[in-house]
Amino acid sequence: MTYAKVNDAYGSSEWAPPQGVPPYQQAAGGQPYAQYGAPSYPPQGYPTSYSQQPQPAYGQPPQAPYGQAPYAQPAPYTTPYNAPSYPPPANPPPPQSVGNSGEKFNKEPKYKDLWATVLFLLTLLGFAATAVIGIKNIHLSSGNSPENQPNNGSNNNFVVPPPKDIAGILISVVGGGFLISAVYFLLMQKFAGKLIKVSMVLTILVMVALGAYYIVAGSTAGGIIVFLIAGLYAFFLWSWRSRIPFAKVLLKTVTSITGQYPATLFVGFVGLILETAFTALWIASFAGMMQYFDSDKASNGLRYVTVVFMLFALYYVTQVISNTIHVTISGLFATYYFMGTRQPDGKVTVPVRNPTASSAKRAVTTSFGPVCFGSLIIALIQTIRALLRMASQSAAEDGNIAGALCAACAGCFLSCIEGLVEYFNKYAFVQVAVYGKDYIRAAKDTWELCKSRGIDAIINDSLVGSVLTIGGLLVGFICGFVAYLYVRFSPNIPSDGLHYGVFIAVAILIGMSEFFVLSTVIDSGVTTTFVCLAEDPAALYRTKPELYERIRQVYPQIAFPV
Repeated sequence: MTYAKVNDAYGSSEWAPPQGVPPYQQAAGGQPYAQYGAPSYPPQGYPTSYSQQPQPAYGQPPQAPYGQAPYAQPAPYTTPYNAPSYPPPANPPPPQSVGNSGEKFNKEPKYKDLWATVLFLLTLLGFAATAVIGIKNIHLSSGNSPENQPNNGSNNNFVVPPPKDIAGILISVVGGGFLISAVYFLLMQKFAGKLIKVSMVLTILVMVALGAYYIVAGSTAGGIIVFLIAGLYAFFLWSWRSRIPFAKVLLKTVTSITGQYPATLFVGFVGLILETAFTALWIASFAGMMQYFDSDKASNGLRYVTVVFMLFALYYVTQVISNTIHVTISGLFATYYFMGTRQPDGKVTVPVRNPTASSAKRAVTTSFGPVCFGSLIIALIQTIRALLRMASQSAAEDGNIAGALCAACAGCFLSCIEGLVEYFNKYAFVQVAVYGKDYIRAAKDTWELCKSRGIDAIINDSLVGSVLTIGGLLVGFICGFVAYLYVRFSPNIPSDGLHYGVFIAVAILIGMSEFFVLSTVIDSGVTTTFVCLAEDPAALYRTKPELYERIRQVYPQIAFPV
């Protein structure tokens, strides 16, 4: 029996059995892999993917659905790009020439959607040019005019506290946010099921409280709408209560992997820093460009084009940063899923050194084009929405109520489309991270996944998302309370509404940003694990049979698709 060389999406290759031979049969001698101590692979009645029928045990005739002709042979198993042969053949044949290269690792990596990468780089260059012009033209007020002089007799002016107090507030808030986030992370590991139920109840209570506030504030219609949304959400959560065990297993699994690979948190933190830094640079550049145009140095047409381009650059770059982080984290979890094996001591290891760094390398090289492609779609929608908001405000100021209403309705419609595309992209980018596909192919396969497992994905995301949302609010409010206590007992900071509001708002923002790093990692991990289960549950059975059995008990659809 000979082996064929299979190229993966990233230019590497693995020796695999020829088509038509089940991968769980040994190459030499025809003995199954069970003699190595591995479980029978795949198990009886087990699907090879979400779009295929369950496959019978090897050696038994396949069973066709009632009323159909028997199958000729089991469908061959498709191995993901980073899943090694299990176990590898004892005496693999020498490398053979495949495609344009005769080496095992292709020296010409396969970059996908290269045009999107070029477009993103051109966008960065254009933004860099506008940033240079804008920052050079920023004119800060000198503060020498009488109206800019501080009024020491008024208590309405904001007093900047001494550097010692600023450092104290930052240390207290950042430290408190980190501590609460760590505690919440441990709670997700230890009490995932209870935390899901508690977060469901708290989410409904928050909606009810918000509706009551609207009614007390005089917005009766708004309060009724919020109450209706809370009622629908409660109905859905009650209907989904049978899915809690599956969400619990996924949440505990993902948090344990995150604890084993804390580099994922570092990746999320880097993404947060990059987005924050770029946003600050964009604000400064945009302000400078507006001052440049106000000085009558350019025509109105150039001003309009520059505003549109800068809005597009803001949305495009931030989307690319966020999605690159998502693809990086997804690659790590996919590596764990397909290649991680349980050792006798119970620890799961992967045969890849620094898997997070390897995943990041793929995300910013061969898979960067699909990331830019998918991000471009969202950026275009967001840019058009921003222009519609501007048009609606302008029409309202001119007294054109009909035009303002039409622009607002169009913006609302685009907002719905944006949400759907963002949700779709989250799963499509997992396909990119796992298989190295181009964006169009990933989108097509994601659509097939949605048709087969779409409602399961929505339910699972809702249950896990409620836990992350409540956690972010909890960390933010506690950080705000820490800032309140600091201002309350600090002798150098005035205890008035202005200072309380400023420091509490900043503290809430810092706390929620800290938890945002953790929630990003958890959300990407849950999404990736769900996609891998739907695509190839047999890999989990092969590498981690105990985890597979726990998931099968609470989510039998992975073994017997409906």
